[in-house]
Amino acid sequence: MENIVFERGDSVAMLVHDTSSQEIVLVEQLRISTETATGGWILEIPAGRIDSGEEPMTAAIRELSEETGASTVEPQFISAFYPSPGACSERIHLFYCPFSKGISVGKYGGLAAENEDLKIHRVTLKQAFEWLEAGQLVDAKTMIAVMWLKAQIEKREGYGTR
Repeated sequence: MENIVFERGDSVAMLVHDTSSQEIVLVEQLRISTETATGGWILEIPAGRIDSGEEPMTAAIRELSEETGASTVEPQFISAFYPSPGACSERIHLFYCPFSKGISVGKYGGLAAENEDLKIHRVTLKQAFEWLEAGQLVDAKTMIAVMWLKAQIEKREGYGTR
């Protein structure tokens, strides 16, 4: 049996949370590898590759600006993980990016030079949690991020402490 590893390089992903409206920002984009199962278009948190020599925090800020237009959000590191360690070397550095009034995101994002065609969605936490429970979020990094946020909210509100 031959072992094959896809050397992709590391990436960043950002959970963008509008704390004033209790919404998260998701991007809808075509992912060729999901075309058979989903038609190719999926919702996910903003993400992108870390450039050679770039620090994850710097990449998170750059990618957030490129994909959503938000440029004054300060990412907070959550964790780094391997989404598919059996076949791929990629490690994703996940960041939480809270913001409140005063920061806007566009309706479309991405860089033409990178062939990105992104539609930006603002989704209520209630809707995101419902999609999570119903299995309608199909992207692992997005599922992890939404589960993390749900756990943080429950912890802050005292769930599971009785």
